[in-house]
Amino acid sequence: MEKLNLDLTKIDLDWLISNSISWGLKLFTAIIILVIGFWLTSKASVLIIKFLSKSRLSVSIRNFLQSLVSVLLKVLTIIIAMNTVGIQTTSLAALLGGLAVGVGLALQGSLSNLAGGLLILFFKPFKVGDYIEALGQKGTVQVIDILQTVLLAPNGQTIILPNGNVFNNPIINLTQSGYRRVEIGIGVSYDAEFDHVKEVLTEVIKNEPLVIEDRGYVIEINEFGDNSVNLAMYCYCNSADFMTVKWNLNRATKKALDANGIGIPYPQRDLHLIMPENNILQK
Repeated sequence: MEKLNLDLTKIDLDWLISNSISWGLKLFTAIIILVIGFWLTSKASVLIIKFLSKSRLSVSIRNFLQSLVSVLLKVLTIIIAMNTVGIQTTSLAALLGGLAVGVGLALQGSLSNLAGGLLILFFKPFKVGDYIEALGQKGTVQVIDILQTVLLAPNGQTIILPNGNVFNNPIINLTQSGYRRVEIGIGVSYDAEFDHVKEVLTEVIKNEPLVIEDRGYVIEINEFGDNSVNLAMYCYCNSADFMTVKWNLNRATKKALDANGIGIPYPQRDLHLIMPENNILQK
């Protein structure tokens, strides 16, 4: 069995002391970075919670965003501390980068929805309670989740829309302005006098208390149809009163036209029979 002979006289004590002090300072600096970094992360988490508490996001979304930022800041702090000590993080960064690319490709749709949810959160094109039209669907916003937006349609159906598609396509917020335009199309007979019809419809609008008079109204000929003169009647109301005002005006318009003898024609077709010169039936 071989004996290991260690000659302590050949050890460079100055080099050992110098490197020990250098390593000790680096280790001490790394510990300070970790302590300060984690402390700043906790303070940032508190600020994020306070900021998100002012939004209408659900508690689960707030916790998710707070946790996401906290993890990212802690990882950044650890990487900085490792670099300070002298540990090479290039390989670690490459590994994490490759892993991120793989996960990103596998969850491409989910990441797109996540990004869309964050953009909706910060730009706020709509909020919970707004009546919107997005991706061809209309409804009242019930929930803005991190990956999806939930609408309640007028017929009671629940509509779930992916946030990525919602944010990347046109969004019509029918509540944000506080008012909506009620549009009613009316077809009257060609024999009806337009000025008289306009007076009748004007009274209908003025007698509806939910109409916003200050925004004005419009009653004009929209087009000449095959069987009727088609009129357009526009007025404004509060967003919450839209359907009530539309139904009220429809009922009142029908009653007013009937009371004033103004006909609402229905489609008609004239059928002309042309008999041939040599009528077989006459033979």
